[in-house]
Amino acid sequence: MTPISPTLRTDLDALLLQPVRLFIACLLADTSWRSQLAVQQALGLPTPDLELHIEFLRAAGYLRCRAEPRELRLTPLGLNRLLEHIGALKTVAATAGALVAEVRGALPAESPP
Repeated sequence: MTPISPTLRTDLDALLLQPVRLFIACLLADTSWRSQLAVQQALGLPTPDLELHIEFLRAAGYLRCRAEPRELRLTPLGLNRLLEHIGALKTVAATAGALVAEVRGALPAESPP
């Protein structure tokens, strides 16, 4: 069986495992200022929910905010963590795919009904 590296779990960014936060970071990946309203409309979230996720990202240093109009921007740290997280997700998905293929290949062929 394919060995599973325990480092796969530590390469993932715990903050970006939450899909809404991941998608916020993705929407801001060009690191330019974007209105909070545009991000909110893209995600279809109510303001209180979005603001909670923004605060988590801001507190971690992944996001900068400025007021009037409320705008958001991914920081260099946020962009680096996003790219590392996406790379780790690709590795996890590839390993999962290989495991499924290996396990499915080990199963006896099903006989037709």
